[in-house]
Amino acid sequence: MVKTWFCEELKGQWRQSLPIGPALVDQQSDFQHIQVFETDGFGRMLVLDGKVQCTERDEFTYHEMLTHVPMLTHPNPETVVVVGGGDGGTMREALRHPSISKGTLVEIDPQVMDVARQWLPTMAAGLQPGPRLEVVARDAAEVIGSLPPQDVILVDSSDPEGPSEVLFSGQFFQSLKAALKPDGIIALQAGSPFFFGPQIAAARRELEKVFRFVRPYLVAIPTYPGGTWCLIAASDAHDPQALGLEELRSRRQQRGLELRYYSPEVHLGSMALPEFVREL
Repeated sequence: MVKTWFCEELKGQWRQSLPIGPALVDQQSDFQHIQVFETDGFGRMLVLDGKVQCTERDEFTYHEMLTHVPMLTHPNPETVVVVGGGDGGTMREALRHPSISKGTLVEIDPQVMDVARQWLPTMAAGLQPGPRLEVVARDAAEVIGSLPPQDVILVDSSDPEGPSEVLFSGQFFQSLKAALKPDGIIALQAGSPFFFGPQIAAARRELEKVFRFVRPYLVAIPTYPGGTWCLIAASDAHDPQALGLEELRSRRQQRGLELRYYSPEVHLGSMALPEFVREL
């Protein structure tokens, strides 16, 4: 039997292919082209504008590290905002923290959330209605200034193109700081250090103009370009790199977090950057 292969190409420098069945979803929203495929090796896969966003097999690596590094750095997070993250995975992880009384998901494209609820239920657990969750289907750049001060803000956006481009600007980083409590913390995805070095360097520079502590860290994601991804945490009050191993272990135990990728050891190790990343 001849297989059909999904191919994603980047800048004429890299390509990945995954064997797929017929598209489960293939629709155009007001913002982007949304597809879901069943793959042979990675379960269901969400694709936006031709780029892999997540698969059932490896999504936990990204969602756990984007979420738990900043949230365990904070001593007692009670409120969290997720910007983007329409698949629900980041909010799923955030709501694992029992101290969270209010989680707000701000996603510009409601069709992504509808697709996730129907076709990606393990991730969309973070989208299920409940007393701790509010979902706002609007542009985060317009909404963020109207929210009450937050303990944690997680920017789970796609690459800085189309509807996500504004989420990587210095002006948006300023608005994130204004939306935080004085001891709040943010984290965002910044891209592949192999292919998006200038983008990571620019985000880091802009964040350093706004926050006292800015810490890039790395996570392995097999279905993202290059397989290694850079995230960045930033805060005026909390340095994710300064916490001791025993304190991180204590916080994880107190919060009852049973995870598959994140650990206190990985938390600290992820910030031991290769020289080529550190020098970006």
